Amino acid sequence: MTNTTHRNLVIVRAGDKSLHRGWGADDPNCEFDLIVSYFGSDPSAFRLPLENRVDYRGGKWDGIHALLSQQPELLDRYQYVWLPDDDLEADRATIEAMFANMRRLGLHIGQPSLTLDSYYSHLPFLHCRSFEFRLVDTIEIMAPCLRADVAAKMLPLFKHSMSGFGLDLLWTRLAEENRGTSAVFDALPVRHTRPVGAHLKTAMLESGRTPDKEYRQLASQYGFGELFPLSYEAVDRKGRRWRSKSMIGLRMVADYLLDRKAFRQANRLMELLWRLLRRQYSKSVDLSQIILKP
Repeated sequence: MTNTTHRNLVIVRAGDKSLHRGWGADDPNCEFDLIVSYFGSDPSAFRLPLENRVDYRGGKWDGIHALLSQQPELLDRYQYVWLPDDDLEADRATIEAMFANMRRLGLHIGQPSLTLDSYYSHLPFLHCRSFEFRLVDTIEIMAPCLRADVAAKMLPLFKHSMSGFGLDLLWTRLAEENRGTSAVFDALPVRHTRPVGAHLKTAMLESGRTPDKEYRQLASQYGFGELFPLSYEAVDRKGRRWRSKSMIGLRMVADYLLDRKAFRQANRLMELLWRLLRRQYSKSVDLSQIILKP
């Protein structure tokens, strides 16, 4: 059962190996509610009182659509909703601090950073030791925290997306003014424990769909290209504001080089660092408004 005094909701699409029991929702002082949208087939799994289990087979985003369509009052009751993958190691303090920072900064969407020993898809979402947080032009699908009205706008797109590929380039651009509304929290890292998309590939093959096809469909519809996150402003650990993309890029590369021995996926690190630096110097930030089509 959800707590009507909480303004924070976590919805996890959970398989049998879900790590959500380590997130602290069973603590009586927890400041968020948890709903477990279960895609496995064990009648007894995740039936603890605070897990509030619902069942739906399929992908992550169509499952979230099914839940929120069946319980639309959730987006009226809560101010922010976190939609993490089930293979993230996190703790209650980190999750609650994320919600608090979302509210303090007035963000539309944000995410925790990933520890350096995480499996990852996009290097710029990994933890940078110098920064408290960075303002970014994209938020990835692994662990986005959305303001409820943003989630409501995106909900129709969730229905036809198992993978979520392409959503990351849309939900940061829904308002008339989008600068300063999306951030990755370097001071709040979580650990991604399994290779990216391991369950998704199997589920999508069974449905005859692919992540690339879903991405191309949205890219064609809304006119965006390749995803490579830009960090265009930042606040460092001493509270200083950074407003130069180039200098932020240099600091990120320096941090990652200093910590390179901690990387789980380090085989292409130098190539990715060069790409990051080049993009931070040369690519412009586009946060112009996107109007979602019915």
